[in-house]
Amino acid sequence: RSPMKRAALARWITDADSGAGQLAARVIVNRLWQHHFGRGIVSTPSDFGAQGDKPTHPELLDYLAGELIRDGWSLKGMHKRMMMSKVYQEDAHVLSGEGAADPNNTLFWRRNRQRLEGEAIRDSILAVSGLLDPTMFGPGTLDTAMKRRAIYFQIKRSALPPMMIAFDAPDTLQSLGQRSSTTVAPQSLLLMNNPLVREAAKSLAKRAGSIPSANSVRQVYLQVLNRDPTPAEAQMAFQFLVAQGAKYGEGDHSESAFVDFCQMLFGLNEFLYVR
Repeated sequence: RSPMKRAALARWITDADSGAGQLAARVIVNRLWQHHFGRGIVSTPSDFGAQGDKPTHPELLDYLAGELIRDGWSLKGMHKRMMMSKVYQEDAHVLSGEGAADPNNTLFWRRNRQRLEGEAIRDSILAVSGLLDPTMFGPGTLDTAMKRRAIYFQIKRSALPPMMIAFDAPDTLQSLGQRSSTTVAPQSLLLMNNPLVREAAKSLAKRAGSIPSANSVRQVYLQVLNRDPTPAEAQMAFQFLVAQGAKYGEGDHSESAFVDFCQMLFGLNEFLYVR
């Protein structure tokens, strides 16, 4: 038994001069690029060998790996470098006739539409509603009503959180280089019927004042979508609130209708996708 063997392995993996540091840096920045752009510079993130795909931009991969090493292996710095780049800020909209030379966007000439991962969707719903518990560290839990970030879920293969399963979280039985991203009916049904989502909608409505008005509609748009509603959207919002309130029957049900409106915003593509 030698407790120093693991430390020696870690030092060798990150040794850019005499160990595997150069390869490790390339693998890391490729994974980060895949996270931000939907596909890595090497599209086989778990295979950089002869059977894996070749990098689409080998010079860029080398440059980013070198910058990661020179920056003391700072992941935060690399995230910032990628997100401040021009390629990250490209539009996802494609005009007619564009893309004929590269229809699959292999060269990253436009933005790929990416749906948030299940953990990020859950955490974002809690964050915009004011329910997110920012407490860090400590043990995990199997309680699906937990309000801390999803990273604090204790993973039990027979009791995975429903929202994670619906939005393509891996089953934890095997290593997975890249998650699939499906669009299926159970995802919409979960956002309509999940108790945690409903609780978040009530909390969001309460933060905006509970009573629907031009200001409260604007507030929930700012919270969920980080922008003001357009005049057309504001008009449709009030039409929805009036019609939805009437469906509850006699009396004033404007507060319940406003909660429904807040919950509806959680299901918008603009909230679920990075554009």
